[in-house]
Amino acid sequence: MKSRFWLSGVILLMVFALVGCGSSGHDGMNMDDGMMEPLNVDLSWSPESVKVGQKVTIEVHVAQKDKKVDKADEVQIEIAKEGDSSAHEKVAAENAGEGKYVLEKTFESAGTYSITSHVTYGPQHSMPTKKLTVSE
Repeated sequence: MKSRFWLSGVILLMVFALVGCGSSGHDGMNMDDGMMEPLNVDLSWSPESVKVGQKVTIEVHVAQKDKKVDKADEVQIEIAKEGDSSAHEKVAAENAGEGKYVLEKTFESAGTYSITSHVTYGPQHSMPTKKLTVSE
């Protein structure tokens, strides 16, 4: 009889503990509703046709909903030359304001490069990639 009473007490205690730990709301999550809107990241460069030794401006435009994102947590540009694993770098882009992040780069050799922008804003990370061909 005592063991049955003790077992009932333990089960009742476990039920209270489980009920107390559960929550139907998201009380601990203080994210804006807008924070969950997807990021719009546009990667581009100028000039569009690039030659060896020419300075190129790589731009990343970041927006969320209809607003430009000026305070992204991190914006980095990853540049990798296809077929050459030693020609790989990841550099922080400079915040130019109005949702625009910029990196100036001069390519020293011809070839096809994979350009990836890594944008982190709140819980979101976006990394669009484009191919850039550098000619002689």
